Amino acid sequence: MIGAKIKSIRESKKMSQEELGKKVNINQTLISRIERGERCIKANEIILLAQALEVDISQLLQQESA
Repeated sequence: MIGAKIKSIRESKKMSQEELGKKVNINQTLISRIERGERCIKANEIILLAQALEVDISQLLQQESA
């Protein structure tokens, strides 16, 4: 799930949801809903989040192996 991946990367960078939200102009509540899988994420948001987290988009889209 992309939301869990965003959360994991954000936490590994010691970044709060509020800090991430400010970088991509999305409020903290929406970041939280994205991370929990309660809100669909738009393509342009994936790009912005990848840039803000300083990762390649493929890292956000990559599925975990079972």
